[in-house]
Amino acid sequence: MLNSAQIQEEYFVYKKRRRRRLQKNITLKNKRRLMLSLTISFGIIIIASFFMTRDIYISNNSKDLGFSVEHSFTSGFSSENKLLRVQKMSLLYNDGETAVVEASGLSKAAPHKTISVKGSFKKDDKKSWCLEKIFDE
Repeated sequence: MLNSAQIQEEYFVYKKRRRRRLQKNITLKNKRRLMLSLTISFGIIIIASFFMTRDIYISNNSKDLGFSVEHSFTSGFSSENKLLRVQKMSLLYNDGETAVVEASGLSKAAPHKTISVKGSFKKDDKKSWCLEKIFDE
C-alpha cells in the first residue's frame, strides 16, 4: 500500500517542475519580445538615418546648379518630361537668385526620343537650387 506522504511529495515535485517550466517559458517569451522590439527599433533608426543622409547629400550638392538641374530632370516625383540622362544643358537666364535652364537628352519613355525641357530654378534659404516649375513647350 502506498504511503500518502509519498503521493503528496510526488505531487509537490511535479508542481515545482511545472512552475519552473512555466517560468522558463515566460522568460523566453519576454526575451523574444525584447529582441523583436530592439530589432524593429534598430531597423527604424537605420532606415531613418539613410533617408536623412540622402536628403543632406542632395541638399549640399544642390548648391551647384548643374547637379540640381540633372537631379531634378532625371529623378523626382513628376513623371512627365523626365530625362534618362542630361546630355546638353544651357543657361538661358540667371540673376543670382533665379535661373532658367534648358536641358536636352533622351526621354525615359520607351521610344527614348530626344527631348528638350525648360525649367525655372530658385535658391532657397540654404542657398540650394530648387526646381520651381517646368515650362511647357
